[in-house]
Amino acid sequence: MYLGEHYKVTGSWFYLHFVENPGMAFGIQLGDGELGKLALSLFRLVAVAGIGYYLWTLFKKNVRPLLIVCVALIFAGALGNILDSVFYGKIFNTSDAWEQNVAQMFPKEGGYAGFLHGQVVDMFYFPVISGTFPEKLPFWGGEDFQFFRPVFNIADAAISIGVFLLILFQKRLFGKQLQKLSTRKIQTTNIFFSIVIFLISVFLLLTYFSLFSSIHPLPISKIGIVLALSTALGFGMFDMLRRWPIFEPGVVVEPDTDNFIPEETPKQDPPEIIS
Repeated sequence: MYLGEHYKVTGSWFYLHFVENPGMAFGIQLGDGELGKLALSLFRLVAVAGIGYYLWTLFKKNVRPLLIVCVALIFAGALGNILDSVFYGKIFNTSDAWEQNVAQMFPKEGGYAGFLHGQVVDMFYFPVISGTFPEKLPFWGGEDFQFFRPVFNIADAAISIGVFLLILFQKRLFGKQLQKLSTRKIQTTNIFFSIVIFLISVFLLLTYFSLFSSIHPLPISKIGIVLALSTALGFGMFDMLRRWPIFEPGVVVEPDTDNFIPEETPKQDPPEIIS
């Protein structure tokens, strides 16, 4: 795809729209110019290292498995964006919306930017609702609005979902809990996470099918395949969580020393002396 090109995935509310983002998630920038871009890339590197170390410590502790899932989503999203920011400018040349040229990989003249100065590729565009604010509103009266306007990528979605789930389930994931969760709460949480995996799978598979399809929007048959595969992945997530051992916070299994009965050592006959 050339810069600015877009595919209609389904309906008039889901597009693949190729843009390059010099800033953070949803187009937010940390300062202007080359210095701001360098500072943002260095910040991302430090953040990825910190989140990766925290994730590694979680694997060594007796934490709820879904806490690892949430932190892993944030880590994967941060790592995905930093790969674009660090290497994208060195690997590809510039794609221009006016010339409609597709960027080339490893061009002879080099990439469009130096190390740590690459731009992040965004592609998801959801203009679900468009309209005009009523004239009676004091500030935005008569102005056009659109939801959702920012273009984002898979990494942004992973970070946002991970943070949202941590906030929503913070008491269940790493709060000071002295009691075991009820079976109903565990099942509800597992179902919720499975639905999240289903929705993520739908958008990923719709993206994949759209990139390699000559028909836009996608035909009903391919959308049906996407829904079937996503349902299987969501159910697989639920089944995995159902089989995962239930974590009981604050419970440490220690040997019962008061009623400990040592095993009797079987008597052995003295060795036979051969003269």
